Amino acid sequence: MIATFRSLIQHNLAAKILALLVALILWGYVMNDQNPSIDGSFTVQLTMKNVPDGYKVVQSADTLKVRVRGPRSLFVNNDGSDFTAYVDLKDAQKGKNVCKVQIVAPQGFEVVEAKPDTVEVTLDPIVSKQVRADIYVNGSPAPGVTVAKVSQSSPEVSVEGPESAVNEVARVIGYVGLNGKNDSDFDLQVPLTAINADGREVQGVTVSPSAMYVSLQMARGLLKKIVAIQPLTGDDLSKDYELTGVRVDPAKIEIAGKNSVISGISSIETEKVSLADVTRNTDKTVKLILPDGVTVTNHDVVVHITVRARKNE
Repeated sequence: MIATFRSLIQHNLAAKILALLVALILWGYVMNDQNPSIDGSFTVQLTMKNVPDGYKVVQSADTLKVRVRGPRSLFVNNDGSDFTAYVDLKDAQKGKNVCKVQIVAPQGFEVVEAKPDTVEVTLDPIVSKQVRADIYVNGSPAPGVTVAKVSQSSPEVSVEGPESAVNEVARVIGYVGLNGKNDSDFDLQVPLTAINADGREVQGVTVSPSAMYVSLQMARGLLKKIVAIQPLTGDDLSKDYELTGVRVDPAKIEIAGKNSVISGISSIETEKVSLADVTRNTDKTVKLILPDGVTVTNHDVVVHITVRARKNE
């Protein structure tokens, strides 16, 4: 049996070897002609690995273009979702990091190029801080009625988010609207918004609580009067600067109270404004110092402070 099989193999061996070589050549020719190696590109989603806890991740790119080379048939059977592109943040530090993109391609593909091949990844730690909460009253109550007192559940709230955004928050504000029909005391929940020193809303932070319980006491029979506002500043300005101007907005305000109380009042002072941190023209929101028996709709005003550097003598 074995001898017969050996004889079968060895019979016309040279012709058989030649036929095999021709078959391999033809197969290679057909494969190269019908399924040649070509270049192509895929858009691949970029992912992050080993993201540290307690950070917000901001990346300069979410996708990248990957140019690859491979048999034509692979381009028919694969798309961008079959590729993996990632950045390993295991050794990344707080702040900006320039990271190499790693690419895993399906079998049979050769990665020729990736754009971009590096991305900038910023790790922004999640932090929180306490900030002042200010409640403003807009509109007018019913005729003959004035706002006697505005009470809020807490003078401060917590703001949480990426450190860069939280550092921008100066305070939170809420608004109470009077509609001309308010003639008695009332309570409500006031939504709060985080703002920066310029009065613009700060995005990407969470205010906790998101709304504050506010109580308004209304009063009848009080007289009203317009008086000037006098800003008070501290004497703690750096010796490298000199104070060139202080202006308050609004310059005047309407106060309310019994005639015996407000008749002798011509101006209302602000709380003392510290200048210790002032190195350029600055706006600061401060509260009014109200005598007993005097009420105002809004207790906060903005003090505009202008300074200039002292010249070396």
